[in-house]
Amino acid sequence: MSNQEHRSEPQERTDAVEELDELMTDESAEPGMSYTIEYDDDTDADTADTIDTTDVSVPEPATATTDADHADPDEQEAEAAANTAAAALDEPDEEDSADDVDDSVFRAYPMFSMRGVTVADAKTGEHIWSDLSIRCEAGTSYGVLVDAHNTRQHDTLVALMAGFAHPAEGSVMTKSTPLHDLTPLELRGHRIGVLLQQFALRGDLSAAANLAYAMDASNRNYLKPIAVLAQELLTRVGFAPSGDDNATQAERSRALVRTLGAVDRARVMVARAIATDPDIVLADEPTATLDEADAADILDLLRAQVHGESKRRTVIVVTTDPHVAAAMDETIDLTH
Repeated sequence: MSNQEHRSEPQERTDAVEELDELMTDESAEPGMSYTIEYDDDTDADTADTIDTTDVSVPEPATATTDADHADPDEQEAEAAANTAAAALDEPDEEDSADDVDDSVFRAYPMFSMRGVTVADAKTGEHIWSDLSIRCEAGTSYGVLVDAHNTRQHDTLVALMAGFAHPAEGSVMTKSTPLHDLTPLELRGHRIGVLLQQFALRGDLSAAANLAYAMDASNRNYLKPIAVLAQELLTRVGFAPSGDDNATQAERSRALVRTLGAVDRARVMVARAIATDPDIVLADEPTATLDEADAADILDLLRAQVHGESKRRTVIVVTTDPHVAAAMDETIDLTH
């Protein structure tokens, strides 16, 4: 994605990010559960954990005591030259040191992480998650396996990962930035593309219009017109195959989402999730309504999204199905 903006004429619309935020309402939560969702509008904050460094004292090399009055001048000169050379070798190069620090900071902050996350029921105080820590790197897909019988844990985990809710203790971060330091638009409009079981698409819009809706609401700048990008994305995910002619592709892309089959809807959901070129793609049970063959296609498609046009992404699939979790590059089992 890019820097030069081409936009169509403005039209009235509801903010797509606000639509996503309606997911964690009292109606959608489990009876007896309540989530406190707090957003910080200060977008300038980009905090990082402090990296402790400890000075290591290296003893200076022992020097033999000599009687200067009796030492040979040639020997003294040779010894001085040797000491100077040794000191030059021991002195670190400033540029190399800076590179080492940059590398260590990069390794310290993965694309997505949860560190010591604890969430408790607001009414009973019972821990839903306790001291949960996971780490997800760029360029890798992860299957996060959760207990099929504990929907409260499942729903809470997705809410935490997407930034709809925040933990009582610990931190949820993208690189060095806590999610609660990002506004909803910055987080779900730029950083994270979310595929949810419900409310992921607008059934009253076409496939192409769903993508255009998300891209326009993100306030990002694009190198190409949004309509062109939407069509390219649909082709990329296999919804409008590249073998079709332009007229067939355009007609197919104008079909309302509510008229589409399950696998076509899933492809449009993937396209919409990557439409704003996010760093992280988070999918909650993306194959729940698909048969085995279609599920395998969608999982392959999700796994392929770790390689964006301009970046390496992190793809996270939250599921209760061990086979779905195993289809990703790495599995994080949270059932124990």
